[in-house]
Amino acid sequence: MASLLELPDNWLCGIVPGSGTGACSMALQNLLGPSPVETFLSDSFSQYWANEIDGLALAPQRRHVCAFGDFPSTSGIDPNHDIVLVLNGTSNGVCPPDLEWILPDRAGLVIADAVSAAFTRHIDFDRIDVLCWSWQKALGGEGGHGMIALSPRAQARLRVGGRKPVARLMRLHNANGSINKAFFGGRTISTPSMFAVEDIHSALDWAEACGGLPALLKRVASNYAVMADWVDSTPWIDWTCTNPVARSTCSITLQLVREQLAAGEKEDDGRTVAEMIRLLEVEGAAFDIWSYGDAPPGFRIWAGPTIEADDLGILCKWLAWAYSEARGASIPSEARVVRHGCFTPSQARAVEPRTETACPLTVAPESPTPQTLADCYDAILFDATGVLISENEALPGAADILARLNMSGQPYYIVTNISSGSVETICARLCGAGLPIPAVDRIVSAGGVARRRVLEELGAGRLVSYVGSAHAAHDIFGRHPNLHCADTAETFDTLVVLDDGGFDFKRAADHILSTFQRRLIETGEMPRMIAANADIIYPGKNGSLVFGPSIIGPMLQAGLAPFEAPPISVEIMGKPGRAIFEECIARAGTDRLLMVGDQVDTDIRGAKAAGLDALLVTTGLNNRGQLRQDQNGAPDYVAKSLSQIFDGSLCPHLRSAKHSSTTNQVWVASSDNCGEDKAHLGESG
Repeated sequence: MASLLELPDNWLCGIVPGSGTGACSMALQNLLGPSPVETFLSDSFSQYWANEIDGLALAPQRRHVCAFGDFPSTSGIDPNHDIVLVLNGTSNGVCPPDLEWILPDRAGLVIADAVSAAFTRHIDFDRIDVLCWSWQKALGGEGGHGMIALSPRAQARLRVGGRKPVARLMRLHNANGSINKAFFGGRTISTPSMFAVEDIHSALDWAEACGGLPALLKRVASNYAVMADWVDSTPWIDWTCTNPVARSTCSITLQLVREQLAAGEKEDDGRTVAEMIRLLEVEGAAFDIWSYGDAPPGFRIWAGPTIEADDLGILCKWLAWAYSEARGASIPSEARVVRHGCFTPSQARAVEPRTETACPLTVAPESPTPQTLADCYDAILFDATGVLISENEALPGAADILARLNMSGQPYYIVTNISSGSVETICARLCGAGLPIPAVDRIVSAGGVARRRVLEELGAGRLVSYVGSAHAAHDIFGRHPNLHCADTAETFDTLVVLDDGGFDFKRAADHILSTFQRRLIETGEMPRMIAANADIIYPGKNGSLVFGPSIIGPMLQAGLAPFEAPPISVEIMGKPGRAIFEECIARAGTDRLLMVGDQVDTDIRGAKAAGLDALLVTTGLNNRGQLRQDQNGAPDYVAKSLSQIFDGSLCPHLRSAKHSSTTNQVWVASSDNCGEDKAHLGESG
């Protein structure tokens, strides 16, 4: 592999666990520290590394940021500082235009997360000291293993740095501080899969047979040319990366052009893209081409060396067909599709859309009668705790429901008040619980919604304290000199409530109460609150109840009552606040959404206030049906299991029948005879 990549002979190379992510994390933990570090936030992965540098306190950090779809300015870089950057932004198709701004005689190290740049672009090894990549990114094959390569300068840093407190699985040095030569001589830190080893051997043999690295780069250039020609000739599509010189040639990221909308037409790219992807998946033409979570609605298409240029040309025709179907757009006659074919699993090459009519077209009814509750909505919103997971385990049937939605292509989002970290952290936690979540953009977290608001406070020079762990706060907001933990800060202007894990709740509440009282006495005002996690209670183990972090609001108000304190100003970012539901509507591109939750006060009441329909599932907090329900928080449906969304037992026509205005009465669809128009009107208890 080192030979194919044309790695210099004096570099060391080793196999690491955890794919390219494990390799880059290993580089940061082993090598950063002696010097300040400059990070270039060009995509989601570079943001991830910046957060890790802060969270582990590896080194003082200066972040370089820019507008979405571009690479940050490289002027004013201190050659004595270390540099961390991503060479190929798979989330937005952004790459550094060149590395000429990195001085050959620099004092600092350059750590490059190649992601899928390895084998897809020329790498200037004179201007890089650490290269991290994964086995499967560019050459395909089985994942789970990564590679790390160290220049002589990086090797010297490793020796000089001596023994560091790094976990054994991530350690590049021996106990005495010397370089672990055995690791770089072929011994692995953990045993890799032999199936994966044989798989990458096959890929490397294929690459050598093609002509080595020059041939791979030529294939990438040909693939990019196909996509570039199509984008240039297609008026409704454009690049996500707005700077041509910073554009990846293998990670093709595209978005719809809103300027092509007809007069009076709504800007609903998200809905159009979702429908296009659904159509393509139904036909077997393309899978997993959603844009990344923080990118505009659009597509991510891999155009690396393992892809045939002809197949990309066929994909472009499929995209044109899907756009025509989804929007009824006027497209060139030569690209118009009347009828299309389907793939069979045995076919090895892409199948073009047919331009002739294969069989008489069957005209579907204009308004087909919905067969299940899911048919009534454009997208489904799921609460996490109590609906999909309990503690860190998936609830029965949850994984199957998400797998079914993944297969059908119906959009869904997991709308959670979990604020224990970034959406990437939450997605990893949910996937670790066994949920098949295909992309991080399916996560809409209260912490993520609160992030913009908190950064506004910090940008205005206000002191912000957080209730929660430092890891969670830094993962969501990054590090900032005005951001401190609430159980130690002597004063603050704004209190943001995150999750309750990782801190002493009672000690924090006592300290915050004293801070509020002191601020009231000194200024006559109290700090404002931003409630990311707005849960006052949530389900614990074995049906027990647990106080949530937002109980601190009522506690503070009660504790300050003897001092005639005014009401505390609270902005609710999570459920039941409107902000998180507005984010869902914006992301889905429609308000025809169904919220599925187990809490009346957060899930149901919040959805109804935002104008959405809601289903109360009795798998979590409301597992006994004993929570209060009034006309402002009554659900449209009640179900005993998530499977009822698809089994037809929640008769869709009941949506038009409003609930009784009598408190504690809800409609419950009959589950014993879903073929008949029956429903029970009963007490919620």
